[in-house]
Amino acid sequence: MSIEVKGVSKRFGDFVALDNVDVSIPRGQLTALLGPSGGGKSTLLRIIAGLESADTGSIEIEGVDATRLPPQKRNVGFVFQHYAAFKHMSVAKNVAFGLEIRKRPKPEVAARVAELLELVHLSQFAHRLPAQLSGGQRQRMALARALAVEPTVLLLDEPFGALDAKVRKELRDWLRRLHDEVHVTTVFVTHDQEEAMEVSDEIVVINEGRVEQIGTPDQLYDAPANDFVMGFLGEVTTLGSIQLRPHDIEVSQVPTGGSAIPGTVKRLLRIGFEVRATVATEEHDVTVVLTRTHVRQLGLEEGQQVWLTPADGAITIPAATQAGATAAVV
Repeated sequence: MSIEVKGVSKRFGDFVALDNVDVSIPRGQLTALLGPSGGGKSTLLRIIAGLESADTGSIEIEGVDATRLPPQKRNVGFVFQHYAAFKHMSVAKNVAFGLEIRKRPKPEVAARVAELLELVHLSQFAHRLPAQLSGGQRQRMALARALAVEPTVLLLDEPFGALDAKVRKELRDWLRRLHDEVHVTTVFVTHDQEEAMEVSDEIVVINEGRVEQIGTPDQLYDAPANDFVMGFLGEVTTLGSIQLRPHDIEVSQVPTGGSAIPGTVKRLLRIGFEVRATVATEEHDVTVVLTRTHVRQLGLEEGQQVWLTPADGAITIPAATQAGATAAVV
């Protein structure tokens, strides 16, 4: 393993940020720390980096006990949400900074900077100031600067949080391609479920200072450990006595068996190729997601009576459970 977190706890006054956390992060993987705001994910990242100290527990990086090492001795690269650029320095000088303070030879620094700027597609902007770059370009510069010193581990704290949706999407794709080229162990914090599912090899779901589940995106989505994980990694609706995902509900115009629940189409909302149907049942409103083609085939209209059943293979959780319940496949 590249990073071993063992029994780490951290309190800020009466607030428990981390509660006896154990996490193993494989070498060369891109791992996401995913969870709601205030859940403890950024605190864990900062403890790995050495920017915060744990109250209890240990941190091991590449087999070395780093628990009490200062940040500069851990050989980690850190990228913040807001770039932390040196505004008076050019892009090339920003990237070179870590190498220059390590007193590397000038030819080596120049070659490494040129290599990295080409890698992050900023060669043509080498002599510009950070203020002359777009947000996405500044974030790529920050990543190049972090990679310049050839860190053992690259740590990213909400790296795309300050960017608009289109640029975030572009940088997610770029980060995945970059990681596949450089193969440095990468850990990034996000509260964006789609970002974590799309980019990472493995996801650590953290909530209220505890690890809820660790697994690949498919494992977490298809086999959530409890209702928190299921709800956090995708939309959930309630059908009768179970919770399931809106796209895992079958809609029919006639009863399809004893388990079918009758309801009335209350609203049809078209969003691109999808249609979100709100169906009023005797107990509550149910959200169903269908394709526009399926809606046309069914001839669905508002006010129409329909019957709802869980689709074959749907992941479900009993509707009345608390965190800790396990999912089932029907």
